[in-house]
Formats: sequence, C-alpha cells, structure tokens
Amino acid sequence: MKGRIDIRVSNNRARFRFTLERNITVVRGDSGTGKTTLYDMVAEYTRLGEDSGVQVSAPCPCVALVDMDWQNQLSHTKGSVVFIDEGAHYLASREFAAAIQQTDNYYVIFNRENLHELPYSVEEIYQIKTSNRYHTFEKLYRRHDGYVYSNGSNRRRASASVLLTEDSGAGLQLYQHLYEGTPLRCESAGSNSGIFSWLQENHQEGVFVIADGAAFGAEMDRVMKLQRQYPDRINICLPESFEWLILQSGIVPIDGVQEMLNDPGQQIESAEFFSWERFFTNYLVQHSAGTYYAYSKSTLHDFYTVRENMEKIVAVIVGNMPNDY
Repeated sequence: MKGRIDIRVSNNRARFRFTLERNITVVRGDSGTGKTTLYDMVAEYTRLGEDSGVQVSAPCPCVALVDMDWQNQLSHTKGSVVFIDEGAHYLASREFAAAIQQTDNYYVIFNRENLHELPYSVEEIYQIKTSNRYHTFEKLYRRHDGYVYSNGSNRRRASASVLLTEDSGAGLQLYQHLYEGTPLRCESAGSNSGIFSWLQENHQEGVFVIADGAAFGAEMDRVMKLQRQYPDRINICLPESFEWLILQSGIVPIDGVQEMLNDPGQQIESAEFFSWERFFTNYLVQHSAGTYYAYSKSTLHDFYTVRENMEKIVAVIVGNMPNDY
C-alpha cells in the first residue's frame, strides 16, 4: 500500500478520526488516554463485523491482530491496516519486525515502549487528543524550522563543538569536507542507537546531532530526555535522510524530483520500501546511475564535495546548522 489513509472508527460511545501517513504509526500515552478503547473497538469489529456495533470507514480493510498465533493471522492479512495492542508479547521481537517487513500492510501500534527493531519515523509517533466523545491523533514530537526538535517551543540553539551523525559513509564525508579547517569536529556514532550512547558518554561537549528522521523514531524518547537534561549542550536535527537533503537541494537534475518530494508517500510502496529513508536512498542511486553525479551511500562522489554543492545541501537546514564557520 501507499499514500495517506483516512480512517474513522466509531460506536455509540466514542468516535476516532485520524490519517495514516506511512506504514508504521506508533500511538503512545498513559492509561486512560484512549489507546485501549480504539484497539478494542477495532478488535470487536474484526471478530463480529457490523454486529459489533462498531462502524469503520476506510479505503481498505482495518483489522486487529487478535490471534495468539499472530504469525498465522498476519500471513493471511494483505492490503490492510493492522492494529496491534501494547500488551502483545511479540512487539519488541526481531521475529515480529522481520515478519511485518514482508507485508504490504500499514500498522498502527499502541505501545509505551520504544521498538528498537523497527525503523519508524519521528513524524509518525502520536498521542490521542480527546474532546468529549471525539478523538484524534496528535504528533508527540513537534518539529521546528530546519527540522529541529526540542523540548521548548522557541529554544535557542546550543553552541556546538561536535557534529554527530549516525552515518559513517557519504553523509559523514560531506560534513567532514564542509567543516575541514574549522574548530567543528565531525564524528559518526555508527548507528541510530549509537547516538544515545555517544551522548551519554560525552554530554559535557556541545553537540549538534543530525540523523535520519525517517528511521529515528525508536531513539527519540531517550535522546529527547537527554536534551531535557542538558538543554545548553544538545541540538537535534532530523531531516528525512541525507539522501533526501541532496534531493531537496536541487543540485541533481532529475526529472520529476520536485513532484515526488512534494508528496513522497504517493510513490512509496510499503511492500518494497519499509521506511522512507530506504526509498530516498534507492531513488537517488537509481536516478543518478551512470551520470556525472552518480551517488553511492558508502563513498561520496567528487561532485558532492564541490563547495557550492555542499552549501546548497546544508542550506535545506542551514538556519540550524552548527556555528557558521
């Protein structure tokens, strides 16, 4: 499946209305916020259909994963929105992560904990907003200009001596070229989970974190807690991905790229690309192959280290990049 999916779920006591943007949506919140109510309504509809008293309006089937033998139910579920309760014992397992990546479904996962086996976006983590009987999804993390996330609404940028990225290939190479000869040190944490470990060990330094927002969802909670603890030392910048920055910069003359960027979800088939980060990488690699701007994720082509091109790439987030050396 691909694209946005508008869903309404209601009975005589509660009405939920929300839109899914990507294949993984995580809904968090304490007890009593409506998560269990929504899941139970979909579960009743899954078991009894219209006899449940629940009405579901959506352009595709909506089902709750209710069987103890979840693998069997999942293997027979295609082209659907699948709702999963936070009590499911298998949620954090590698087995579950591998299984759903082989499907074309969208997933709504109710869970208070972070799911480190799944590459989900910081943009698709929600809490439920309630007004009487009416319930909607509200983004848990607010994005500010330049793809910066912070615990305050107008947080002043912290001074940075280190630029930290999870990328150990092309992205790191570009930042090292860009800041060569300046006091700013560019380092790789090696992975999304490595960013938290690095920040824990080096919280005395001012750091500007730049990572792929499209796959950073599971790390967001604990990294934001560290930022709350050290507000004058940690900046968090999460564009979709490094390849997305390149595509947004306009330096690669690919036909139709702006149309794609205006609404990427309409082109990203979930069965083929489990995260948007994977799609943007594939898109850039495929559309630049055999050209003077051929892109490789591991080694940066000289075209991308031309000063003018580097500046155009970081201009997408330039208002929030580290000190303007």
